[in-house]
Amino acid sequence: MSLVKLSLVLLGLSSVGLCEVLQNFNDVPSCQAFFYQGQEPLGLASSNTARICQRLQGKYYYATLYHQVARVPIYSAYILEISTTSRPDISSSNWYLEPMLAGLPTKDMLQPSHSEMQSTLNLVTESQAVNDDYRNSGLSRGHVNPSLHHSSESQISTFTYTNMAPQDATFNSGSWNQYELFLRDQILPTCSKTYVLSGVILSGFTPGQGRWLRDRVNVPTYFWSAFCCELGNGGRRVETRLGRNSSPYDTVKKSVSELEGILSQEYGAPVSLFQGGCQ
Repeated sequence: MSLVKLSLVLLGLSSVGLCEVLQNFNDVPSCQAFFYQGQEPLGLASSNTARICQRLQGKYYYATLYHQVARVPIYSAYILEISTTSRPDISSSNWYLEPMLAGLPTKDMLQPSHSEMQSTLNLVTESQAVNDDYRNSGLSRGHVNPSLHHSSESQISTFTYTNMAPQDATFNSGSWNQYELFLRDQILPTCSKTYVLSGVILSGFTPGQGRWLRDRVNVPTYFWSAFCCELGNGGRRVETRLGRNSSPYDTVKKSVSELEGILSQEYGAPVSLFQGGCQ
């Protein structure tokens, strides 16, 4: 890793503990509540990841484990909600950024056009992915936490570059979209509450390994998702999916243990997605 890239990693790590970038998600109970029984997954955090409580205008909407070198989320944790409106009409050039990743003293995500961002936009740009990384790349700005899984109030909060990962358009609109619709249309109505973890498998951990946009943003090889559905009768339903971000763009069902095994191998540590059980 170059000295420049290393310095940026250290800058990001130095911000941990400020504002809504946390040492532990349970430091903020409203953020801890996005995880089943309040317990985040084991084995996916590292020295290069930051825990973000995604907050907009003073309200928390979901939790993100963000990889500060790959500049994509390793996962997002959220509660599945009824989608009550169409996709927000917001230009990709004005999607939100997270000033706290650059160590700036603000708790809310902000748009690049916000007055508070003008003097520090270059610093913020070095700490995370931005619109220019994706422009003319041939890849979609793929929501790791999809807007269609949220109510009208919270949909807009998903349009932040800390919730994006480069995604092939065919995969984005094809098998992965079908799975996201399955969660919204078939799982949500049958559950009293549904906890979702949605994430990626990186193609490399530093530029030069795998595929990258402009040597800044990693292009994942896979997207994955796991949900824990609490049924009205006290039972639970748990399922996972693993989707390939390249041809043949297949999305396949896996058991929790199978997906945990794949993630453990990729990230080099034993992974447990639902520490609270949800069997």
